[in-house]
Amino acid sequence: MSPASTLHLGTGDSAVTTAQAGGKGRSLDTLCRLGVRVPEAFVVTTDAYRAAVAGRLGTELDRRIRALHPEAGLDVLTEESAAIRELLYTETEQHHADAAIRSAYAQLAERIGQDEPPVAVRSSSAAEDSADRSFAGEHDSYLWVLGADEVAAAVRQCWASLFTARAISYRARDGVESTDDAMGVVVQRMVDATAAGVFMTLNPANGDRSKVVIESVWGLGEPLVSGTVTPDRFVVDKITREVLTRDVAAKATRATRDPATGRGIATVPVDEADQNLPSLQKEHIEQLLEIAHLIENHAKTPQDGEFVIDAEHVHVVQARPETVWSTKPPRQVSKPNQGAMAHVLAALTGGAQAKP
Repeated sequence: MSPASTLHLGTGDSAVTTAQAGGKGRSLDTLCRLGVRVPEAFVVTTDAYRAAVAGRLGTELDRRIRALHPEAGLDVLTEESAAIRELLYTETEQHHADAAIRSAYAQLAERIGQDEPPVAVRSSSAAEDSADRSFAGEHDSYLWVLGADEVAAAVRQCWASLFTARAISYRARDGVESTDDAMGVVVQRMVDATAAGVFMTLNPANGDRSKVVIESVWGLGEPLVSGTVTPDRFVVDKITREVLTRDVAAKATRATRDPATGRGIATVPVDEADQNLPSLQKEHIEQLLEIAHLIENHAKTPQDGEFVIDAEHVHVVQARPETVWSTKPPRQVSKPNQGAMAHVLAALTGGAQAKP
């Protein structure tokens, strides 16, 4: 029996593995099984990727990667990586998992009750999001994708992003061979976000594990993760549940579904009356505190998570091990440094636009 090309997350008797679904896919499956509210999703497995690049294509990809000079300049690396991605995208047009991807999208549409539900198509490398490394921001993802044709194309674009200049450099620095990595792809229902953000189950300024730090903005979370906006920031005590710090930023714009095309995202103005209001309410912070406790308790290591909020619910769309302080001895300290999470996120993403 051949390996499955797609798997619906949070279903079936057995949890998916990182080897099957990549780090993001495995994490989302775990969250589903913990009872955390996660938007409906399926994953295109790493086996589908490996089958698509097997044979002559795989040999050529490996040859081109090995031909890259270790001391090549950024311009050369950028040019060569673009050519590698174009080769992979072009040569996988007729790959064998295409029908399975379209069928899984149709099943997702049926579960949601929409003919062509908007989805996020998100890279999920098998080498990402372990406790000692994070590939956050190194690979591509696409938001507000509509229809089977666009989903199928976006999956191949995610496969190709295994060979961005950033990802190639990261693997080289970390000693990960390209042939040892493979790309899963998560296809997940888009949430019409009123607000979004990140949380850490420690204070990223000083490693204090008695705190949860939450940052949020109006609309989608991409501007926050990329470090292009100043978010609202809340520091919460895990034991007393008291909000110790509440810094509300002026938020003049938000990222949302492109109103002109209905696809992708656009930056639009925030109503003047809302610009200085907190993007999270008390009940949102309380729910996020519960979610953070549940996820950290299960993982037994500090966590870095992403969430979106719609008109009714808090949804978690990412959780991974925190990689800066987690390997150090626990500290219980106070006096957090304002804005430190933005610096940590920028370090994790290489300062580049992340596409969760």
